[in-house]
Amino acid sequence: MTRPACSPAPLALAARILAPLALAARCPAPLALTAPRPAPLATALLLALLALLAPLTARAQQPELSARASSTEVEVGEPFSVEVKALVERGAGMPSDPELRVPPDLDIVSGPSIGTQMKTQMSGGMVTTQLGISATWQIVANKPGRYTIPGPTVTWNGKRLIAAPIVIKVVPASGRPRRPSSPFLFPGGPLHGLPWPFSGPGGLLDDEEVDEPEDQAPELAMPSEPDPVVFLRAIPDKTTAVVGEQVTVSFYLYFRENAEMSEPRAAPAADFLRHALLEDPRHERPVYTRVGGHRYAARLVDKLALFPLRAGELRTGKMQARITGRRIGARVLRESNDVVVQVTEPPVAGRPSGYTLGDVGQFTLKATVQPRQIEQGGSVAVSVQVAGTGNFPQSLRVPERTGLEWLDPEKRESIEPRGGAIGGFRSFGYVVRIQESGAVSLGKIEFPYWDPAQKRYVVETADLGVVQVTAVAPPAPSGPTPGAKDADRDAAGRAEPFAGMPGLRSSLGPHAPPATLPLDGAPFWLLLAAPPLLVTLFGAGDRLVRRARERRAAGATSPARLAAVALQEAEDAAAQGDLKATAAAVERAVHRAIESATGLRSRGVLLAALPGELGERGVAEALAARACETLAACEAIRFEPAAQEGGAAAAAGLVEQSRAVMNELARWKPT
Repeated sequence: MTRPACSPAPLALAARILAPLALAARCPAPLALTAPRPAPLATALLLALLALLAPLTARAQQPELSARASSTEVEVGEPFSVEVKALVERGAGMPSDPELRVPPDLDIVSGPSIGTQMKTQMSGGMVTTQLGISATWQIVANKPGRYTIPGPTVTWNGKRLIAAPIVIKVVPASGRPRRPSSPFLFPGGPLHGLPWPFSGPGGLLDDEEVDEPEDQAPELAMPSEPDPVVFLRAIPDKTTAVVGEQVTVSFYLYFRENAEMSEPRAAPAADFLRHALLEDPRHERPVYTRVGGHRYAARLVDKLALFPLRAGELRTGKMQARITGRRIGARVLRESNDVVVQVTEPPVAGRPSGYTLGDVGQFTLKATVQPRQIEQGGSVAVSVQVAGTGNFPQSLRVPERTGLEWLDPEKRESIEPRGGAIGGFRSFGYVVRIQESGAVSLGKIEFPYWDPAQKRYVVETADLGVVQVTAVAPPAPSGPTPGAKDADRDAAGRAEPFAGMPGLRSSLGPHAPPATLPLDGAPFWLLLAAPPLLVTLFGAGDRLVRRARERRAAGATSPARLAAVALQEAEDAAAQGDLKATAAAVERAVHRAIESATGLRSRGVLLAALPGELGERGVAEALAARACETLAACEAIRFEPAAQEGGAAAAAGLVEQSRAVMNELARWKPT
């Protein structure tokens, strides 16, 4: 729980303390003499107490935010729920827009399911009521582990508030029957004591066990049962409609066995504009009816208001849910029937001008215009409101004419379920600029629609009235135009805009092309393309230089290059008669030659194991033996005094031996 709201007890105590102090501070001089404390002291105490309680009063409006999970330890694939509650004091503004983010190995399978909350408590002799929302998500884990779910967030007064994080331990699946988690259930499990589906699994619903009267809901009876235990059924209020007419479809769950429902999926209704009519299925009580000679309980689990978007044979699709019961097993898929609605267009005969397909219902139209007096070139605000029930229009046709400019409207609406129908209002706010003067009539707005109850077209009209527009005098010219004549001015004294144009030609003549600019044509385009071309060329040259430097640096440090350098050092040492230096240089040269030919860094390999390593890389056994003999000779010269005799002749022979080995390695190719 985060950001707790301040308890009303300090506020009540403050009210009790401040009352006599405020009275003492307001009393006149004679009464103040009889008060327990003088007025200045009371005023000082009043100010100090107000300063002390100011932070508490400011925090009193903060929402009370809490979050919890239905279980802190679940199995892989076992659904669980996370719920967040946000409560505020009455009149402080309702929280909204709940949001939850989960780690990568967790998936949100449904939600949020949003409901309202109310909390009443008594503290300090005062009763306070908190209102708010609750949101529930269904989550499934894909891998075992310990996960920290970030706290859910809500929006309140333009700020994003976050609850405390939730820690969930996920263990491997054990194969035991899983406890279904349904959005109709509160987190933590079923609500015991309420009718199914809030109760746990049980037995069949027999006629003797039900005290309800026979045929409690005969309209829900069926001659045969799609399933002997539990099934879903969709019931439309009509199967024929016009485009835009509301079709109400109720989804009932019929059951004879106590069970639990999870993972509900609403009917897709792809060809309909849909509105939910059922706010909270937990408040719906089951009714009893007869299906195929058996007693069934039927519970309303969803109810949709559907508005067809086109004509034809439209299908709502099937509602799906997972049912778990003793007789049917765990998480058995159940589907409702697919409702087919035959949709046609309203009749063409008698259709009024301006009717838009889909405007169906029962509406009223009213409009307001403000202000009614403006200056020429000014604007007025026109607000048109469509109220009623049905499929509300997306736009209205306005009376456009010369001198009036209608800007795009700003839309506002409040549309919600009202007694099983979708109703409310949608308003269009226009700004109209008027370029004329005098008494300007704005005309009238007509809204034609089809009334399905009366089976006829209705045209609602809103007269916008007249606006008094005061003419504005044109600005005076800054000075006379040289050579301007009175014939070049209109009745208002304004200069004619085409007075300076040349007259018509009276005779034919050669065409004189206009003079071209110095940079017109190809020079202009060449100058325009030069900067990007230069940048491209400089960039390409810079890349080529860098690559050449990289290749040069790589060649200088390649094993073949280093082997050649070491061989040259060996020849120089042999010319000077230094046998030990010659052996050291030859050893480096052979190792580098082996690395260049095979990629093996032989300096880190024992001499006894080197023939085997070279053999694994495809080097001939004789060549590997000669290379090892050369390295062994170098090692003996460096570390054995008896082998250091021989002088320049021995050094020259060692160089020739190493050169032969290096040449064979250079010519060697892997097989």
